Amino acid sequence: MSRRPPPSSSSMATTILSLSQQSFQRYICPSFVHDVLWNNMTVSGKLPPLFSITHSSTTQESSRQGNIIQDLELFIKSKKDIEAISVKKICTEYIEKLCRSGHLADAAHVFRHLHGGDINLGLNTYNLLLAGAVEMNNFTLFSEVFKSLLMSKLSPNIISHKKVAQTLEKVSDSNVICDFLKDVSDITSYTDCTVINRIIYVTAKLGMIDKSLMIFEVLKNLHLKIDTVTFNTVLEILGKGGRTSEMLAEFLVMKDLGHVPDIITYSTLINNLRRFGRLDLCKTIASELSEKGIQLDLLTYTALVDAFGRSGKVEDAFWIFEEMKKFHNPSIYAYRAIISNLKKMGKFELKLRLSSEMNLSTTKLAAPEEFKQRRKNRWKIH
Repeated sequence: MSRRPPPSSSSMATTILSLSQQSFQRYICPSFVHDVLWNNMTVSGKLPPLFSITHSSTTQESSRQGNIIQDLELFIKSKKDIEAISVKKICTEYIEKLCRSGHLADAAHVFRHLHGGDINLGLNTYNLLLAGAVEMNNFTLFSEVFKSLLMSKLSPNIISHKKVAQTLEKVSDSNVICDFLKDVSDITSYTDCTVINRIIYVTAKLGMIDKSLMIFEVLKNLHLKIDTVTFNTVLEILGKGGRTSEMLAEFLVMKDLGHVPDIITYSTLINNLRRFGRLDLCKTIASELSEKGIQLDLLTYTALVDAFGRSGKVEDAFWIFEEMKKFHNPSIYAYRAIISNLKKMGKFELKLRLSSEMNLSTTKLAAPEEFKQRRKNRWKIH
């Protein structure tokens, strides 16, 4: 018995379009399917009849959703010989259409079915579902979608994390937040703590400081996975808020839990202590780093030189300046700051020495670009 030759692309297209129109005629207008599939996936502006149907009973709603899934399954099966990306685009456009028209429940229903069928959606679709769940104050759906996103091959972006912060702000039940964080921690346990760290950071960045710190406390109390970056993020949040005593307390907890402070940790402590006039502690930390052979960044050294000099502690300013020279070429700003303060305190001999040194080192002075780059990348969470 001879094998039937494979259908041509034109006959396949005709067959698929026919099946599409038959299976979707009750819920999706044929122009929608045709435009998405054959005209570079451009969705027509006209909403399908699905969006104008209203039901008064749960039975009717369940039946309608069941019909939607049945039709979607038939359509997907008819496209197995077409590039998988086409199916993904069809489903993506359909869910996004539902989200934008306010039919979140229908979108969620289709989403669950597609996810169960291993059809992965794009990040933009996930974010639309997250945004809809936030707007509808549906934390259960939000949690489901976000966890699905984490289990996909996609990585949440800044929009995703903003939605997490916004929905957690609306949750008052600490047990619900605990369960959510445990699930997120379990899903991401095989990787680093980037997702958790970004949730803490973005929540604080949006002005929800207390909620951000509460999330951190939950993580510690439940002994969930955190790392040095987690502590660095919280230290910066506390420091910027002027809560230096809490910042120092968390620094001790960090070491007690076995997390090794890095240069970002020390820079965070020193810069925030300096801003609030705790220069005594700044010098203590700087001395500790010097003994360990750890170098601060150029920006931190320069700020310390200026801070000590302005406060009249020129000897300490000079000591910091000399420490900086062990690791960095000072900038002209650092030279001018220390020279100016030495002059004010009557240290003319030392002033003249540094002035001569600066003039002889003009080609080796740190350029402004070095400061800008360090400032730009200092608190970036990778």
